[in-house]
Amino acid sequence: MKRIGMGIILLLLLGVLNAPAAASEVKSIVRLGSDVTIEAGQKALNVTAIGGQITVMGTVENNVVAIGGSVVLTRTAVVGGSVTSVGGVIVMARGAEVNGNLTEINSSNLQETLTTALSSEWEGWSWVFAIISLSIFLVILVLALLIAALLPKPVRVVSEAITENTFKVVLCGLLGLVLISPLAILLTISVVGIALIPLEVIVVVCSILLGFIAVGRIIGGWFLRLIRHRAGMIRETLWGLILLWMIGWIPYLGWMIKAVAIVIGLGAALVTRFGTYQGWKCEQTCPVPGTDPRGENLNRPLPPPPPGSNGQRGADPAPTGDSPTDHRQDPPSPVGGSEPQ
Repeated sequence: MKRIGMGIILLLLLGVLNAPAAASEVKSIVRLGSDVTIEAGQKALNVTAIGGQITVMGTVENNVVAIGGSVVLTRTAVVGGSVTSVGGVIVMARGAEVNGNLTEINSSNLQETLTTALSSEWEGWSWVFAIISLSIFLVILVLALLIAALLPKPVRVVSEAITENTFKVVLCGLLGLVLISPLAILLTISVVGIALIPLEVIVVVCSILLGFIAVGRIIGGWFLRLIRHRAGMIRETLWGLILLWMIGWIPYLGWMIKAVAIVIGLGAALVTRFGTYQGWKCEQTCPVPGTDPRGENLNRPLPPPPPGSNGQRGADPAPTGDSPTDHRQDPPSPVGGSEPQ
């Protein structure tokens, strides 16, 4: 019994001694809309403040991040990781110690930060942009295949307009791009037109999407004919959009090719009224009034009849009734040659 009592007493003593250690356990600090201060002698694992300032006089084992605020490091501050301030500045005293990087993102260095992010120095960012681009491409590809399968006629009409009347399509595309902003401004100025701004956005987006699908179908058709493979609208659209997406990754030239495709597609969609109007074909296929489909003039004078035809065309039926000249022959004379009395 004495041994059991001594064991219980020892356990209680250990618990009392370990209580301060448990209370002083290093934790991460996260604040929203308020400032954070790490006092001298205080330790923290990570410190994050959103909409507030961080002041460090003690020790932070990992990182310090302030979003919408600044970070102040006094001469006694020790940070084991990196210090980041988004929308603020980093103020660091001479004796402060930071083992990681110092990163400021604000209006003064935003352009420089974006340029660095887009360069090859940040390999992680390139993968992020690649994933975003691939996700957008997959969404557009699914929509394109659905439109090509469910609405093949508009896609075909827009593609024909691009191949048969390219000059007019390009002009309409450039004119459409130029008029988008002025039209939006006019709608904004007028009270009634404000409600039509979403409609304008929908029309522009649908026009660009339909035209881009048609351009992709044309490119896919060229590619399939080049490799001598059987073509179809869905297959042409699939391969064309894949090729356009791959071309877009070419430095400096890729975005130019995509921009040209968008302009051409927008113009073709506007000319054909979303693939429902084919009046643009009249410039090439409709005959001129007064001519037959072969282009011959129907109002020219008829050639004179050949000699001996009595002015009648071979295809016309013989006239009935009295004629100005009697072509009837005399009855034959009786035998013997005597004429009737």
